[in-house]
Amino acid sequence: MIIQAVTSWEGTVAGLELLVEGSRNAAAIHEAMGGRNPRLWRASAGGDMEQAFYSLDFDSHEAYGKFTDTIMASDWWAGTISWMDENQEIITNLGTSIYYNAI
Repeated sequence: MIIQAVTSWEGTVAGLELLVEGSRNAAAIHEAMGGRNPRLWRASAGGDMEQAFYSLDFDSHEAYGKFTDTIMASDWWAGTISWMDENQEIITNLGTSIYYNAI
């Protein structure tokens, strides 16, 4: 069963550009920790232009759990928390949802 973790972000134009840069840098780190297919989704039409969605795929809930354990114990995560604190006026993490394919 494929699992997808999607982290939602909201920010200003400058904040979202920081997120794009950070996501490019984070992709290889996330893959090394067990995530697959990192993507940062932005709207090209319609609403939600101030939001972006970062997604990673996993082969199972267990694989996602191992990834979460690894990332939460990492120096990278500590740096990410600091980055979010430093930039909270222009970019906000709205949380992560876990999805599975129901069809």
